[in-house]
Amino acid sequence: MAKCQRSRSCIIGPELSVKVCSIGTVINRSAYASDYCQLEGTTGRQTQPMPIRWMAWESVLLAKFSTKSDVWSFAVTLWEILTFAREQPYEHMTDANVIENIGHIYQDDKMHELLPMPLNCPREIYDLMCECWQRNESSRPNFREIHLFLQRKNLGFKPNTQTLMY
Repeated sequence: MAKCQRSRSCIIGPELSVKVCSIGTVINRSAYASDYCQLEGTTGRQTQPMPIRWMAWESVLLAKFSTKSDVWSFAVTLWEILTFAREQPYEHMTDANVIENIGHIYQDDKMHELLPMPLNCPREIYDLMCECWQRNESSRPNFREIHLFLQRKNLGFKPNTQTLMY
């Protein structure tokens, strides 16, 4: 999921329904080249470019992908949406610094940095993101729990479709 899950891969439809697709990577790959990092594999060979800024630590370091690593990527995408996609995750870091930060998460030495709370982001939503960025996969919520949480946050919300611009 980390391979296509970024805000540019989201299409917003009627009544603010959101669909995730991979069209963003098809439209103009070179425009998003800085989103990908070439890693060296365990055999010394270079791997496919990876979107490490969106990926869970275990996916980057151990090549372990699961629904729980997808939860991590979802939270980065949510962060990106709430910042109006005006900045890249960990924009102030080089790719090498991002990998070093991921190493701190792996070592659990409390020296890692999480993405900051976006301006005007409700505390409960940022807390959800932080839960999704837990080091231990078992401590992260699953998508059903995330869905229920977001549904409760939106109870009674009706978008004004006449003011929406497409």
